Amino acid sequence: MATIIKSVSFQNFYNYYGSFDDNTYRFTKGINIVNADNNMGKSKFYNGILWLLKDTVYDSDLKRMVSASSSFQKMASGKALHEKTNFDVGVNIVFVENDNMYSVTKIVQLKKDGNSWETNEKLDIMQTIDNRDIPVRDTADKEKIIKKIIPVELMNYALLQGESMEELVDLSSHNGLSSTIEALAGIKNLIEICEISKDLSQKTKKLSNDKEKEINSTNQRITGLIQERETIEGRIEIATAQIETYKTELSEAKKKKETLEAILLNAQNREKFRGVLQTLQNEIYRLKEKKNNREKSITSMLFSENSPWILMGLQEQISLFDRRRQELTAEIATQKAIDNPIKLPEGSPDIPSLQRMLRTEKCEVCGRPAPKDSEFWQYIKMVMERPANKEKSTQNDFATFYSGIQTTVGSFSLNIPKIAGIIQQYREEIDNLEELINQKEEEKETAKLEFLNAGGSENSSVVTDKQNISDYTLAEKTIEKKDEDIRKAEKTIKDWNARLKQIEDEIKSISTNSEIESYRRFKETMASVEYIFQNSKQRIFNRIIEQLNTNANEKYVELTKGNLSIGGKLLFQPQADGTVQVSIKNINDGELTGLGTGFQRMKQLSIIMAIISSKIGNKQFDYPFISDAPFSEFGDNFIKNFFEIAPNVFMQSIILIKELYDPASEDCLNDLGKKILKKMENGEIPGTFYVNVIREKADTTNLITKNNCYKG
Repeated sequence: MATIIKSVSFQNFYNYYGSFDDNTYRFTKGINIVNADNNMGKSKFYNGILWLLKDTVYDSDLKRMVSASSSFQKMASGKALHEKTNFDVGVNIVFVENDNMYSVTKIVQLKKDGNSWETNEKLDIMQTIDNRDIPVRDTADKEKIIKKIIPVELMNYALLQGESMEELVDLSSHNGLSSTIEALAGIKNLIEICEISKDLSQKTKKLSNDKEKEINSTNQRITGLIQERETIEGRIEIATAQIETYKTELSEAKKKKETLEAILLNAQNREKFRGVLQTLQNEIYRLKEKKNNREKSITSMLFSENSPWILMGLQEQISLFDRRRQELTAEIATQKAIDNPIKLPEGSPDIPSLQRMLRTEKCEVCGRPAPKDSEFWQYIKMVMERPANKEKSTQNDFATFYSGIQTTVGSFSLNIPKIAGIIQQYREEIDNLEELINQKEEEKETAKLEFLNAGGSENSSVVTDKQNISDYTLAEKTIEKKDEDIRKAEKTIKDWNARLKQIEDEIKSISTNSEIESYRRFKETMASVEYIFQNSKQRIFNRIIEQLNTNANEKYVELTKGNLSIGGKLLFQPQADGTVQVSIKNINDGELTGLGTGFQRMKQLSIIMAIISSKIGNKQFDYPFISDAPFSEFGDNFIKNFFEIAPNVFMQSIILIKELYDPASEDCLNDLGKKILKKMENGEIPGTFYVNVIREKADTTNLITKNNCYKG
């Protein structure tokens, strides 16, 4: 069974103003492209398909799917609403299914009543038989015919819009891939037969038991055995279901363990670098505190008792003051020379005078020579270095006043040359602290990077790691327990089956009624039929999984070829619960993460294509594959690759795309669009190529979209 859409037509539908004849797209097998810029009808075209198949449309204002009946006025052409008071809005699809042609038309009649619009929806279906169009009247028949376009169970794979391509296969769910395989691999009928055969097998068991009870109603031994058999069969059914639950829980625990393994692998490093970070943080705090305290001491250093920084550079001023004081003293001395001759200023010897004596090697008190390092010279030096006399003078004469200044300041003169060195030392100490802080900050950043590389985060904590360890331990225990539960349940079922065999043999030895024997044979036959179909289903499923590892990677490579980045290798692994896990491996067979959106969508698409290519019989998708803006995250390579590969997998694709459009070009095609069209014209890509155009610029009130057919 295969379905091909022959044409899609619109009437006053959004910006498709006019009749069906004015807005028709005729399609064939292969790739059918509708190329349009933004707001030129791609999503409106897709809404027409949704309305006809699902009775819904996408409301771009609400940004969600809505019931078509709640959006009839929005679906109507703005120009028609503006100019007319009575018109039809409609979508028509003509399709062929196994040589049967159908025309499905959905129309809503709009009639203006004052300021509001009355609506009336109609569904018309015609079947062409012997070149005659025969209307289909029955509502149930109409529904069946619409489902022939795309069956309900395949709509999630055949109708895609933008980001929905990333959700083609729900790889995060327990049975996402398994259900996709069942839907796409052509084993739907086999699955239904398996369910039917299971149901029939259960019914024949009950029928056989009831017949044996009826015929042997007076034989308590047989009725007791039959009752025991029914009890055991019920227990087996419950235990079998429980095993499936155990397998599901086992699979989930294994996934949990695998997820946590990568985290716990670095837990020790995280703990190590967490400690390093704390130590460094403490050291940085201590150093900053030390530097801060040191900087605060500058004020006290300016007025230090020993070497006040404020006197830096004032040594010449002290010498100048000494000379001026001597001049003053000389004047005073001259006046008192007759009565009290002195050679030194009053209050001498002071530091500058003593320094001068040491330099001239002559005592100015007695006038005798004092050679360097002699007893007299050493005595002068001792007097100079004696502790300062802190007694305050109360004399008011200028000589005493200036001598006091000279004596006070003079005591610092020996240390003034040292101040520059002390300041330099202080500056170096501050710089060393700053350098040490910067060094510790760099070490902290390195440790932080190592911490992040080990799986840590800004908000991670010891509690989180402990919780992960706890979860990992729980997952391990769960795996161990579920494995044990499965083994015990399977052994119990085996023992029960052995007991059932004993019961069966005992009943047969007691009762040899020919009528009962025929029921027994029927029961055994149906049990064999159930086993055969279940085994066939599992065998086919396993074969598809084996082929997926080859086919999916072939499709993945074909879809991603030409890209500078390599997308990795797909790996399909059957799980204990019967589901399949999909992962992407890097060249070292490790988990590959961080792939871009284009690669993620191509991964999904390659899985779908691979499943279809692995199906029984015809290895193509037998229904139209319709997608609106599927390549919004793709580069030119992805798009080109898809158009080349898709016809081998999808019997018919209808692709609504803007990535081939160039409004500045005369034919509205960019370079890639021209290359694709050229391949179509050369027969390399089968299909059709339409470009939507707007004849005149207008807002939605008067917007009219038309199409140019470049390849039909």
